[in-house]
Formats: sequence, C-alpha cells, structure tokens
Amino acid sequence: MKNTGLILKIDPHSPLPIHIQLKEQIKWLIGKGHLEPGDTLPSTNQLAEQLSINRNTIQSVYAQLKEEGLLLMQKGRGTQVAGEEQIARFQARNPHFAFVEQMINEARSLHLSVDDLLLSGFAYVQLFDQRPKGKQRYLFIECKDASCMFYLDEIKKLSYAEIQTIDVSSSSDEALIRAVEEADVIVTRSDLAERMKKIVDHAQKTVISVGSTEDISLLLNMTRQP
Repeated sequence: MKNTGLILKIDPHSPLPIHIQLKEQIKWLIGKGHLEPGDTLPSTNQLAEQLSINRNTIQSVYAQLKEEGLLLMQKGRGTQVAGEEQIARFQARNPHFAFVEQMINEARSLHLSVDDLLLSGFAYVQLFDQRPKGKQRYLFIECKDASCMFYLDEIKKLSYAEIQTIDVSSSSDEALIRAVEEADVIVTRSDLAERMKKIVDHAQKTVISVGSTEDISLLLNMTRQP
C-alpha cells in the first residue's frame, strides 16, 4: 500500500462538469494501472486545496467510485483503491483505456486537434453507431427520487429500450428475481445496491447504482451496457 502523490487536472473552461472530469481521470488512472489496488488517495481536504475546488465535489466523486466498486472508504484509513479482484475485473471490462491513449498519441503525431477528434468521434457515434438488434431491457429497482428518475427519463429519450420498474416493498422475492433474470441492465439507488447484490450476483448480472448526482458519464455507461 502506498500514499499516491495523485496529480489531477481540472479545466474550468471544459464543457464537462468538474465532478465528471475528476471521476473520469481517477478511473483512467485505475484502468491503466497508475493507481494500484490498496493505494491511498489524497484526503478530500488535500485534493480540494490542490485543485482549488469544493471539498463536497471530491467527496461526491469518491462516493460514486466506491459505489462502482473502485474505491474503499474506511474511517481512520482514508480512501483507497479497491482490492485486486475488483480492479482486475474493472480493467478486463474496460480495455479501451490503452486504445484511447494510442489514438490520442497518434493524433498528436499528425498534428491533429485532440479536442476536435473527441468531438467528431462523439458526433460520429450519434450519427452512425449501429446498436445491437433487439431492444435492451432495463430494470429500475425502487427508483423514486429525482436523481434516479433522471436516468430513467434520459434512457427513454436516448433509446428504444424496454423499461420496467419494480418496487421492492410491494413485490415478492420471486417477482424481483424473475425481473432481474429478464433484464439486460439493472439500475437501483446506491443505498439499495448492496441489498440487491446477492440477487444480481446469483443471476450473473451487473447492477448500476445511482446516487444523488445526475452524472452524464454514468448515463452513457448505462447506454453502453451489453
């Protein structure tokens, strides 16, 4: 375990919100192995001072990455990168980090604008990306608060997916298990994620937990799920 001298950069002029910039940089560092299992991240106060941003923003990002299984937050031990098993699984599911690095290095060698490349890539995906045939099936579990409804509404706008909602309090275990088994993408509130984990793991599915922040990168991740 080591205490990392984490170097992150925030661009206040970027169209991406600060919390997304911060979150995606940490994910990239983990995905590329620059942050290793057990490494200790700076405290929220330290990082807030380093980046001149609000401490609550960093706290929110750390909490989201904890919900995604990438960080551990323990009283008295600070914030650490999760264990080898979780990180290995994350890296195996996200092989694009190395490809992105290679693509950007090649663009620079050709004196191309990286910003233009990324924006054009986003436009290309919107125009020509071929989605798999058949509708994706989304299951939203106990999705009642405004932040959770944001993702549900946006999925409706962005896709032709089939969407099912289910309330744990008014549904039998059998109905919940059946709904999970039939779904392609499962979304629930962060406070219910651990409770749902046993059912979801048994069905060999992945659950996406959402917190109180409307996170565009998380929304895009939902739409990319197989």
